[in-house]
This record gives sequence, C-alpha cells and structure tokens, in this order.
Amino acid sequence: MLRSVGFFLMAIAASHLMGTAVAFSPRITHRPVCIHLRSTPDPTENESIESYLQQNYPLFESLLSKIPNIYNTLRESDAANGYTLFVPSDVVMESIDSKRKLQIADPRNAEATEKLASYHVVPNGKVTQERLKREDWTVPKIDGVAALSIGGLLTLGGELRVGRSKSGGIFGFGAKEDGGVVIGNNEAKVVRSVNVGVKGVVHEVDAFVAPELIWRYFDILRIPGF
Repeated sequence: MLRSVGFFLMAIAASHLMGTAVAFSPRITHRPVCIHLRSTPDPTENESIESYLQQNYPLFESLLSKIPNIYNTLRESDAANGYTLFVPSDVVMESIDSKRKLQIADPRNAEATEKLASYHVVPNGKVTQERLKREDWTVPKIDGVAALSIGGLLTLGGELRVGRSKSGGIFGFGAKEDGGVVIGNNEAKVVRSVNVGVKGVVHEVDAFVAPELIWRYFDILRIPGF
C-alpha cells in the first residue's frame, strides 16, 4: 500500500515538473528582416569625359585633344542632347605604323590630325548601341534581312555609314552577320559601350572610323626640307 502511494506521489511530482518546463520553455519568434536596397549609380555617371578618357583611353585622348575646345563642346552637348564618341582602344592606337605616328605628332599636320579625330565625335546627339542596332520594319527587307533604322551618322568630321558586322567565311566570302554593328567604310566594330556623364556614350571600336582617305592629307602641303 505504501509502495503504491509512493509511486502515485512520484507520478504527480513528475507531471508537475513537466508542466513547469513547458510553461517556461522559450518561444522562438520570427521577426521580419528589412533589407534596404539602394540603387548604385553608374560609376561613370558623374565622371567627366576628359577624366574618363584619360584613365581608360589615354592614347585616343591625346588625339582627341587636338580638336580645339573639344571638351567645351562635349560639356555643352552633355547638358543638351548628349554626345557620342567612337573610341579606338589603346591596342588600335599602338598598332599604327611608325610613319603615321610621326605624322600625327608633327605640328605641321595639325589640321589633318584634327580632321582625323573629328570623325570620332558626334555632338548634340546620344546614339546608344541599342539605337545603332534598331531595325526599320517600314521598308522592305533585303535578302530577308531588315534594314537598320540608322544608315549613317554625321560627325564633326563628316558622314559615316552604319552597317551590320559579319564574321566567319574565307577571304570575305561566306561571312554571316553576327548581331554587331560597324561604323565607317573601315567597318570598325563596336566592341563595348559605356554611358559617361549625364547624356554621353562612349563606344569602343576595334579600328579608326575615319575614312582611310584621310591619311593622304598628311604631308600633302609640306615642302620637302622644311
């Protein structure tokens, strides 16, 4: 009898302890975590075009600076309708043969050098890569391919054609369009595009966009020995 009562009391005590443990068990609450995402501005958004070119395309920048008041022109364009630059990479600039490098550096060729650089500048108009690639569906297709809405651009130096880039093939035959864009008769391909400033865009190209004919003007009025 006493043993039964003992077991009964032990059962009550254990039940009481379990109830207490449950009563004081910690509660896990899930609080919502708010993550505030702030849009990061383009690092070139507030950068001047002069600073951007000096840091990324120093060789072309030295050529562009041959145009009088060019940065004033670009700043004014940036505040209005924007501007577009076609910038040969440093690899392209370094690949110029030694004779042409000397011609560019010669102050007696200042006018021809300015003309060469001017073909790489489109003032008062931001032309993005998407805009260059845009197709014109209002005209009939040629060989099943829609024409580009922009067939040419007017630069400070003169007009340049805009076309589709091609790759593959052998000796120019069998090449197929690869979705890119080329500028000028030299078919300088747009490699990458970066927005600079407020309304500016810089297109890196793999060749000069200026006509090859421009090189004939170097030294043309020079008198031998002077």
